Amino acid sequence: MIRRLSKTLRFVATLLLLLLLQQCSGLSSSDRTTYRHLVVLVHGYLGSDREQDYLGEALRKEIKKPCHSNNIIQHQLVVLNSKANVQKSTDGVAMGGKRLAAEITEWMEQQIAEIEHEPSTVLTFSLIGNSLGGLYGRYALAELDLFRTNDSATNDTNHRSTRTVLPLVFCTTSSPHLGTSQETFIELPRWIEPHVATVFRQQTMNDLFGAHGSTVIRDMCVTNEYLSPLQQFQKRVAVANAYKTDFLVSVSSGAFLSLDSDSIHHHQDTLASSTRMMNDMGHVALQVITKPTTTTTTTTTTEPTQPRNDGRVDESNATTLRKCVESLDNLGWHKIFIDARDILPGFVNLKTPDLESRPSYTSRELKEHFETFGTLFPIAHPLNMANSRTDWYRKITQSGQPIMDALAELLVSDMVEFSETQHSTNQQIANGQS
Repeated sequence: MIRRLSKTLRFVATLLLLLLLQQCSGLSSSDRTTYRHLVVLVHGYLGSDREQDYLGEALRKEIKKPCHSNNIIQHQLVVLNSKANVQKSTDGVAMGGKRLAAEITEWMEQQIAEIEHEPSTVLTFSLIGNSLGGLYGRYALAELDLFRTNDSATNDTNHRSTRTVLPLVFCTTSSPHLGTSQETFIELPRWIEPHVATVFRQQTMNDLFGAHGSTVIRDMCVTNEYLSPLQQFQKRVAVANAYKTDFLVSVSSGAFLSLDSDSIHHHQDTLASSTRMMNDMGHVALQVITKPTTTTTTTTTTEPTQPRNDGRVDESNATTLRKCVESLDNLGWHKIFIDARDILPGFVNLKTPDLESRPSYTSRELKEHFETFGTLFPIAHPLNMANSRTDWYRKITQSGQPIMDALAELLVSDMVEFSETQHSTNQQIANGQS
């Protein structure tokens, strides 16, 4: 009798558990909100769509952690390794940006079609550009329907969907935001830069050096056409290599710093800041933020400029470097300065003065400090982002993988938090209007 009662109780308990699981399952299928995070990885100059493979793997691994999903909320990650500019990165920033925009548009339409009958799925958009890929990304944003005004989207016959997509994080790693003019590892006289660009016979080099009438990089820094799309992201991140460890992209161009700017950068402490920071694994020299401003001095159009006899744009007509730096800073950025010297052999590193810890620094102070010569072996450009363009590259850059792991953790955590917060805000606004 007791055994039968015990079996009956176990049966009832099992039945109740199954009913409970069924109820939870029903809840997840009908009331669960799924966030599908669309992330575009954009390679650099003469790069490959495999270049950021390791970062993509780190992002996918991070999103699967239990802390990012539960019975009510699910987070998914879909990554596009851009192929639009593979073997096509020499014809200029504009051409590369347009190809990237077309590729993203087609991909996003496919993603939107996949969730056409899933009203509880929320789409988000983030972009991570490495090196020249950061410039391609900034240019492409101005070409996407996602960032155009309602009027222009309505008049665009190619605009196929009204599905809401939330812009979340825009991140660059070692991107030449200011170009390479006066930013080369060995500083070149200004008069020789156009001739260097000419030797390459590439529009991309003309753009980077601002030679032969090219103003695209300057325009992207100061005109609303390019700044407004950037402003719509919940967060902007710039990772730059400090202490002259990067032969290709200076810390000033990667983090847009200028000796002529007093733009304030607020020091962030991982233990005392409300802003999420990248975990300090021994390679983070400093993390700062610039705060967004409500005022803007940007223009919506650009006056045509005339090249000088040496092929460069006349300085009297060009926007100054200071305006470029401060226009970007005014959007609000999280800047991460990486010190890769611990990865390099000790004998190639030169002594560098310690950075005094203060609540804030000016753009000038950061440029002066981080451009102190720090190594005789400046190979951080492929190393820090764990370049995986080939199996051989992946092997020799594996010491940079912990940096990408930490960056992936930061970016995914930001995506999760911002998507849930912004979606909740949008719902409240919609309910209030209705």
